[in-house]
Amino acid sequence: MKRVDAVLLAILVVALLIRLLVAATVPYVHDEENTHIPLSKTISLAPGSLNLPLRGENHGALPAYVVKISGTLFGTSPLGLRALHVLLGLVTVVLIYRLTSRWYGPVAARWAAALMAFNDYSLSVSARATAHVPHLFLVTAAVYAFSRFLDAPRAAWLYLAGLAVGLAFYCKEHSALLLPVFFVTLLLPRYRQWLRGPHAYLAGAVFVLVIAPDLAWNFQADAERVRVTYSGEEVGQATYSAHLQRVGGLGFSPYPAMFYGKSAILPLHRLVTGTALTDPTAEYQSVNPVLGVVLLGSVLLTVFRPAEREHVRPFLLVMALGIFGFFTLIEAGDPPYRLDPVSWVWVEATLIPAVVLAGARLARAGGRWRSAVWAVSALALLYAVDTVVWMPWAD
Repeated sequence: MKRVDAVLLAILVVALLIRLLVAATVPYVHDEENTHIPLSKTISLAPGSLNLPLRGENHGALPAYVVKISGTLFGTSPLGLRALHVLLGLVTVVLIYRLTSRWYGPVAARWAAALMAFNDYSLSVSARATAHVPHLFLVTAAVYAFSRFLDAPRAAWLYLAGLAVGLAFYCKEHSALLLPVFFVTLLLPRYRQWLRGPHAYLAGAVFVLVIAPDLAWNFQADAERVRVTYSGEEVGQATYSAHLQRVGGLGFSPYPAMFYGKSAILPLHRLVTGTALTDPTAEYQSVNPVLGVVLLGSVLLTVFRPAEREHVRPFLLVMALGIFGFFTLIEAGDPPYRLDPVSWVWVEATLIPAVVLAGARLARAGGRWRSAVWAVSALALLYAVDTVVWMPWAD
């Protein structure tokens, strides 16, 4: 039996305490009090009033079921409704640790776990009853399963990855972008033989099977008339066609960069263009700029400095650069209802490969640079913790 890594245990304990503090003290944000919590209240298994919603206002209803289960287990206080999100956030950190440890060793895994546990964005969303935590958990599960396949190819890992992406789709539809990432990775010579057999396509079929009810609903729904009522208000319900109207064409969007340093990108954009960027998700904190440089810098450094026998590297790079680049090249459209035309949160999945690769780079740092980059990274994490912990008392 393997011994538990004491450093990982310490990370999890501190992360839990911080998240419990935030969950118990910060007020609800828009997505909680207007979407997931009221939708969770409509879920019922009672005879004669069975109600199992498939979708909410804009996305699948899976996050509302997480809130419902959390409230049932832990009570309906803010802490109770958010408790399961806190636990899922910690499981996500463990998955990041295990993935990184398998490929890069324990030191890299500890750094990756710390980066995932204590960055500003994760801290600000992981104690809230929204779609972000279940989405990140399921995407991380899919990435972990696929990385296990890359290490020791077995069809079961492909099926698990397909299942996880299908469930993540019920949180946010753009999680489907993982499928082309998987496909591109399978084009590598080491794995190309799997495209000549049935398992890769059957794994894709698992994804389709999981989202089949949502596909059926979208095909039969009248996009102009479909409505949903909860929280005492009737609102338009977004279909796939409504989401596609968020795409205004090819262009350049600075919003993905905001994920890795909103406080720097906003004034920089105003300085360069003379115009101000709107922030439709101002209630969430982005990664602070210093940590953003560490994460994005590690991704770019990995492009030019590969390691031997690092079969997971192409996969992580395709995921990070592919998803980031995809949303960077999309011009904001004009969607109906209360859909945001653009959001920096859309690239949150890139945080997963970024923290893994950053952990690897920090572990490999040597010479006079080691102390400097470790100190800068640790201070950036301490700053993130300080910012989020004191957020409720900022006013």
